Amino acid sequence: MGKEDRKAREKERRRNQIIDAAERIIFSKGLEQATMDEIAAEAELSKGTLYLYFKNKTELYLAITQRGSDLLNSQFAKVFAGGHEHTGLELIRLLGETYLNFVRENPNYFNAFMYYESLSNVEELKSSKHAERCEENRREALNFMIRALQIGMQDGTVNDSYEPKELAVVILSSTRGITAMSHMHGTGYHFEMLDEMEISVDMLFENFLKLVGAGIASDDARKRWMTDSHNFETNGK
Repeated sequence: MGKEDRKAREKERRRNQIIDAAERIIFSKGLEQATMDEIAAEAELSKGTLYLYFKNKTELYLAITQRGSDLLNSQFAKVFAGGHEHTGLELIRLLGETYLNFVRENPNYFNAFMYYESLSNVEELKSSKHAERCEENRREALNFMIRALQIGMQDGTVNDSYEPKELAVVILSSTRGITAMSHMHGTGYHFEMLDEMEISVDMLFENFLKLVGAGIASDDARKRWMTDSHNFETNGK
């Protein structure tokens, strides 16, 4: 290994060391309460070294967001790893379940996603390589859904009268809304209306999947979709 390769590997190792430390501090204290001094101390580096890698706390949090979106998209990719094992309609359901499970298991990354989507400083985003990568990941996630819809239209399980790109945007946007509700309910926010109506978030999400599936499925595939949804509910997944 050459000198330049060693330098590059050391730089990447230290960069990940900083992101690991930032996750521990920010995830435990919150973004507003966390300071760069605390992150530098957690990483066992000087504050000056920290700023060599990340110009401010926002850029560092965007690096965390990128890490989370990288992980989420790697899980989306696994949905397609089975080749022709699933129909397009089944892939759509699996993508939805994967997203919900990711948020349940990684609520802090979902907080980072919501923060990224709330940023309004366009110039700051344009100058951030991490924001650029987050945007690439968001497009890739959309393409996973488009691909599932196209597969479904080809195998006859999805109604081919829809435009795949437009439908993918509708499904992903709706899924994010339902998932956000699940996330907030599970992390301390209280939805009195849901409790008063005795509606569980899990059943809300399950019925949402049924509605989406029944709405886009071909006539032949609709019955199977509803049966699979029933099995999902019965097994408590």
